[in-house]
Parts: sequence; C-alpha cells; structure tokens
Amino acid sequence: MNEALDFASFDSNFEKSRYVLVGVPYDGTSSFRLGSSKGPQEIRRASYCFEPYLLEHDISLEELSLHDFGDIDISNDHDELRDRLTETVQDIVSQERFPIVVGGEHSLSPIVVSTLKEKYEGLDVLILDAHLDFRDRYEGMEYSHATVTRRVSEIVGPESTVVWGVRSMAKKTSEVEKPDFITCDELQEGGNKVEEVLQNIDKPIYLSIDMDVIDPSYSPGVGNPEPFGIRPQKIKELIDQISSHLVGVDIVETCPKYDSSNITSNLASRFIYEIIGSREDDLK
Repeated sequence: MNEALDFASFDSNFEKSRYVLVGVPYDGTSSFRLGSSKGPQEIRRASYCFEPYLLEHDISLEELSLHDFGDIDISNDHDELRDRLTETVQDIVSQERFPIVVGGEHSLSPIVVSTLKEKYEGLDVLILDAHLDFRDRYEGMEYSHATVTRRVSEIVGPESTVVWGVRSMAKKTSEVEKPDFITCDELQEGGNKVEEVLQNIDKPIYLSIDMDVIDPSYSPGVGNPEPFGIRPQKIKELIDQISSHLVGVDIVETCPKYDSSNITSNLASRFIYEIIGSREDDLK
C-alpha cells in the first residue's frame, strides 16, 4: 500500500480483537483483467464511506474489537503466497479470532480453507461465484482463479463444498462429478433447491465471495465480469441466513482499475460491515 490506511473502525490491537482483517494484494493467476492486487487498498478506502452504526442490527462497529492486520508482503509467486498467508491465518485462528481475508484474486481461497480445515474438522465451504471454477488446471497452473472450487473440494470433500450464483462453466467441467451448485436463476427464484441446500449446510462454514457473482451493473470492477448476475441484496440475505455458522470469510476479485465510481469496492466494503453486524446479532 502507498499509505497506512486501516479499514474503518478496525483500530483495536490484535490481542483485544474479535475480528481480524488481512489484505492479500495478489493477482498472479489473473487471466483477463489484471489489477485485483489493488483491491484491498480500495476496499479499505471505501470503508470510510459508511456510518459505523448498522441500523438493521442496532450495532456500532466502534463498540467492537476490530483489528486490521494490514497487507501481507508478497510478490506474484504462488508458493510465497501460500506460505505467508497460511502463517498469517494460522496466527489469527489459533487465537480464536475471526479472519476476514480481502483479495486479490480467488486463488487465495483454497489456502485459507486448508488452514481452517486444520482447526474445524467438519468444515463446510460456501462459494459465491459466477463461475464454477472446477478445472483441474488452467493455463498450466494447478492453483489458479479458475481451479478454486476443484482445489477446495479436494480439501474438504465435494459433499462439503457448495457454489451459489453459477452462470458459467467449462464444457469438460459439466461432464465430471462435481460439488452441488445453484445457478444464478435458481438462486434468484429461491424455492426448494435453495432451501434444501441451506438445510444441508451445517456449521462451521467458510464463506468465499467472488464479487463477480453479482451482476456487473452493480459490480463492474471485477476480473471476469459475467452478465445476468444476482442483486447485492440477495447476498445480504444469504449472509444473514448463515452468519451464526461462519468461522471465516474472504472477499475477492475486486479490480479497481475497472471499477466505475468505486461501486465494487464500496459494495465489498459494505459486505464486511454486514458480515460483522449479522454475526454480532447472533451473539447478543
């Protein structure tokens, strides 16, 4: 980062904190639009747009113990990313803090999932993504933004991996056994399939939000925009439904270079507010 900027209200020290935010300025496997490495900085900047008081939850972030760890210092080497992010997340969860990981691109998620799996044996993973991302390799890389769901399912098992908001996948992917997924249309409509998946998801849950799950009209600044997406309000509703089970989250693929009027950064920042507010509601 070019400036020392903490996420708004995240000013308590690590020892006193309940939530710890860590930025991951990495886009080493991005294949279309580059620039998500600048996402953590812009999401932090956008956080100052909002009042710390969350009206729906009757909670002020100023009253909570929140810590911004800063960005991990990495190059675009994925092995380096794995080592440093693993060490950082281990430090957070070993001391019973709730990790909020801000990217950067989506290939960071399996690293966090693998670390949390060591602590939470029965971990379920819910991925919100426009793309199924179930390739085994992409552009010769085993660890890529396009292989995220495959790697996650190898860590926790396909039966513990669910993807919501899908509207794009590779043809070869459609022909192999894969985790449960709900298309964007099914998610918008609600109904039996959505309720069935919700009932089958049990705690603890790790949530990964790829900002391209949202329609580009609401979230234009992403690496791989996909039309016909869902509204942000639907994400807010889903967060509220599962918040009591959450043990960690990541928010990835915000690409400020393509983010008209900082819409996507603003939305990603507000999701962080909502995650904390919903969890605090459950702890009251």
